[in-house]
Amino acid sequence: MSILITGGAGFIGSHIAHRLVNDGKEVIILDNLSTGFQENIPPGARFLRLDLSDESFVRDLRDIEVDAVIHMAAQSSGEISFDDPVYDLRTNTLGTLLLLKWSLEHEVKKFIFTSSMTAYGDGTSTARVETDPTRPKSFYGVGKCASEFYINIFADIGLNTTILRLFNVYGPGQNMENLRQGMVSIYMAYIAQNQPILVKGPLDRFRDFVYIDDVIRAVDLAMESPQSRGGTFNVCTGRKVLVSELLGIIMEAFGHPRGTYPVTLGPRTPRDQDGVFGSYDLIRSRLGWEPRVTLEEGVARMAAWAKEYYHRKSGVR
Repeated sequence: MSILITGGAGFIGSHIAHRLVNDGKEVIILDNLSTGFQENIPPGARFLRLDLSDESFVRDLRDIEVDAVIHMAAQSSGEISFDDPVYDLRTNTLGTLLLLKWSLEHEVKKFIFTSSMTAYGDGTSTARVETDPTRPKSFYGVGKCASEFYINIFADIGLNTTILRLFNVYGPGQNMENLRQGMVSIYMAYIAQNQPILVKGPLDRFRDFVYIDDVIRAVDLAMESPQSRGGTFNVCTGRKVLVSELLGIIMEAFGHPRGTYPVTLGPRTPRDQDGVFGSYDLIRSRLGWEPRVTLEEGVARMAAWAKEYYHRKSGVR
């Protein structure tokens, strides 16, 4: 089986690529390396340095034949989407449309798209379900919603598609240098370097954090299960976690009692979500998926990796 992974040099995409290569699949990775890293690409995978914001990328795929596409390439920060909304549109929406058209023309058997919890906008006191209205607050979220609508059209005309709405994904391998994307990695980067944790916004915001290994299993099931065809599924834990609670869990993972490490509150990012968490009832009933890694366990694993990451970076052994 041959699989094209867009964004395969990034955090989530590279984890999936490694899994598929280890399973004996032929893997082709498309990435522009704007946020991903070539060293993330597993040995044995073919790499194409292409940019989805450039419409000519489809010409470079004209001779590529694959069985499946896992489309993860995106400008993946709601905050950064306000810097250049046009680039965000071209990369996240136009790129998706062109890839869908190419996939249909090349008779790709499966198209998996990683969408985002940002599609929902602000949360409520109850967990978000897939039939809830989508009211994104960022250009990034708008792009994800638009891509979902395009995907549903292509599903109606014959493409086998699955949409996975990922909530806040975290885990070893996340980009610790990017302080504008990834709440867990941002807070860990500060504490791992013995700096006060800068929190952009109030501590009573809430999120739903899902560990990278659980996300990989969701992608595996979406690839394998006939019940995934045409579906849109939340990939989440159903746990509403306040920012203040997350900070305490991270502090403990780094050996500090909760509430004892310095935290600085700064202005919130533009149109940041106040809070959102999700229900995974649909993906559990249709695909048999449910989260296995608790936040405490996942943060502890990631903290151990982060400590080693900064030891290597500083040259300390």
